[in-house]
Amino acid sequence: MATPLPRHEDPRGDPVACSRSSAIEPCERGLWRLVSFVGDPLADFDAALALDPDCAMAHLARADAHLLLAERASLPAVRESLASAAALLPRAGPREHRHHAAASLAAAGRWSDARLAWEALLVEHPRDLLALFCAHMTDFYCGDASNLCLRVARVMPHWDASVSGWSYVLGMHAFGLEECHRYEEAESAGRAALALQPRDPWAVHAVAHVMEMEGRHEEGVDWLRAREPDWAPNNGLAYHNWWHLALFHLEDLDTDAALAIYDKHLPVLLGELVLQRVDQTALLWRLKLMGCEVGDRWEAVADGWEAGLEQEAGFYAFNDAHAALAFIATGRDAPLARLREAMAAQGRRTGRSAGDLPAMQREVGLPLVDALVDQRDGRHRKAAWELFLLRDRAPRFGGSHAQRDLISQTLLACAVGSGDAGLATHMAQERLASKPGTPLTGYWMGAARSAGVH
Repeated sequence: MATPLPRHEDPRGDPVACSRSSAIEPCERGLWRLVSFVGDPLADFDAALALDPDCAMAHLARADAHLLLAERASLPAVRESLASAAALLPRAGPREHRHHAAASLAAAGRWSDARLAWEALLVEHPRDLLALFCAHMTDFYCGDASNLCLRVARVMPHWDASVSGWSYVLGMHAFGLEECHRYEEAESAGRAALALQPRDPWAVHAVAHVMEMEGRHEEGVDWLRAREPDWAPNNGLAYHNWWHLALFHLEDLDTDAALAIYDKHLPVLLGELVLQRVDQTALLWRLKLMGCEVGDRWEAVADGWEAGLEQEAGFYAFNDAHAALAFIATGRDAPLARLREAMAAQGRRTGRSAGDLPAMQREVGLPLVDALVDQRDGRHRKAAWELFLLRDRAPRFGGSHAQRDLISQTLLACAVGSGDAGLATHMAQERLASKPGTPLTGYWMGAARSAGVH
């Protein structure tokens, strides 16, 4: 029988099985980087393993960091770290076993089962910040607004300002509240998190989401600009927060400002993450819907999607849908056909072992791509109704309300393109109800009322 490793505690009192307690400090630093998006957490987990190769939690945290990229390209690194952790499990404790089980389920695409495993872990260890963050981010990828909020709420009684990481828990709760349309509470929680830790970009992001959903675009610009020194430098979420700033400018119909942000802060980089390419695509598509000329920017983005097509196509429907947008915008029919084929192949997988990803393709990804093709080919009325029908189930393929607003704006463009002012105005009324005072709402109402007028 293997000799158990010594049990130590992390700063929140959770057990860590390792030979040397000195490995906990770099692990903790890596965890801070992971939840704050500051710098490279992998370097810290590697530093922990250099101090103590027996630290299974360092391997597990490393696996989780790769998992949360939500791309197929990261899976070999995930499996390598999980295999290294598995070799240590006979000497490790129950917490390590549970983390390994949850991450293994996530790596197999069984995201809902992984979330259940992380939840079971949180029952025993409600201060397990790694488990909470992994479950929270996977809730986001699954479009589970309820658990984005309530999962955090279930553990909050075990936390307070004296516990390391409390501000990040508040930031997570803020985002969950926002996705549940509890805007006043969300903004309060986000601001409370930032009062404790100004460099929490997730809390900054949560408050920005509130302002986006409430049509407070001018306030949103001021919010992100004023806090830029906190969220922008050396931060993995900066890319996405720049995207939010561009959206605020688009709400004001300031396409020049949005493009300036794109060119300066959302550049097409060699080896970029899929999540970054999603933001590039989503911004350019919104500009396209508004009739804004973006030059050759689309080509570079589509090149990136096409370069990763063989590896990523058919993995995560949310990403695939954005790849389809880029291919449609650039007239790349062949890669679009290969993408759809890969999505359909994923969608044909069934059974619990297939996980969540096939259903995301069947229920949202494939119908969305088909509607986009109808729009491209001039079948605007058909596309509008297809988008109308799938929109209510669109949360099932992940993303936020702000991100999925792309579907609503595309629906509006299709309704306008149909030439039926009654249909277009009918569809535009909902935006008038939620964001009555913004120039972008005025733009869509004007376009709707003049649909079919030549």
